[in-house]
Amino acid sequence: MQGAADGGRQHSGRARYRRPALILGCVVACLVGCTSGAAAAGKILGLNAANAAKAKGTATSPRRSSGGGHQPPSPADRKATASPTPSAASAGSSPHATASPSFQAPPLGVSRTVTGPQVPRQVGALFDSSGLSGSHHCTASVVNSPGEDLIVTAAHCLGSTSDVFVPAYHDGVAPYGVWHLQRVVVDAAWTDDSSPDDDVAFAVVAPLDGRTIQSVVGGYTLGIGEGTGGRVTLTGYPATSQDPVTCTNHISSFSSTQNEIYCTGMTGGTSGSPWVTGDSPGTVMGVIGGYEQGGDSADVSYSVAFGQSVQNLYQEAASSGN
Repeated sequence: MQGAADGGRQHSGRARYRRPALILGCVVACLVGCTSGAAAAGKILGLNAANAAKAKGTATSPRRSSGGGHQPPSPADRKATASPTPSAASAGSSPHATASPSFQAPPLGVSRTVTGPQVPRQVGALFDSSGLSGSHHCTASVVNSPGEDLIVTAAHCLGSTSDVFVPAYHDGVAPYGVWHLQRVVVDAAWTDDSSPDDDVAFAVVAPLDGRTIQSVVGGYTLGIGEGTGGRVTLTGYPATSQDPVTCTNHISSFSSTQNEIYCTGMTGGTSGSPWVTGDSPGTVMGVIGGYEQGGDSADVSYSVAFGQSVQNLYQEAASSGN
């Protein structure tokens, strides 16, 4: 029993000595665990707080890109976007990107308005005796002649010498003056029965300030028997416009004595407009007139085919001007 008691005591003594150590260990472990837990919890709480702040900041204060994101651009931004300044590289790679539409030729057969210095000096409007205070009713052009004083137009445009010629007229301005007519020359067949095959007239223009009309604005060469193989350019004055229109296209034969051309917008007032071919200033080989005094459609025009009868008429006018 004693041994058992001793043994028992001896066990009780070891337990007595172990218990404080165990308790101390537990306390230490608890303290360490609590400290680590607190640190971890603090870290977690800190992360959550940071995430919450980031989320809040994202929701209330969006970061805007340089382009403004989905915010509407300012007027300055819109202007910059609508009218970017081309770089040298883009201009070099796209040479046509900055070309002005005013320098692009329209399609064949489509008329365009010409203004100011673009108006051919040799072409002008015919006004009645009131001059610029009146209205223009036809078109004429200067043709080269020995006396430097002839214009050519349609016979149905000239009834007397009371009309005046205003070369390069535009916007109510007569840049080269107002020129009076001295004599009108038409074929006898036109005088007798207004034959459409003789709807051509020449007029002798009186000098202005001591100068001839041709010396001031130049003139076209008269083209006889030019045929229908090339392209021609028409320039004429619609009665309702203060600027002429011009159109280029190929011509074709309408009959043995008449030619036709498709050109849009050749309305009333363009009668007498020259059909010019060749290099500048060119050769006048027809004038709007002839069939139906120039046509019954603004998009298709006609001209007497300049042949021997027109050559004879020109010679008569040229000789009378000397």
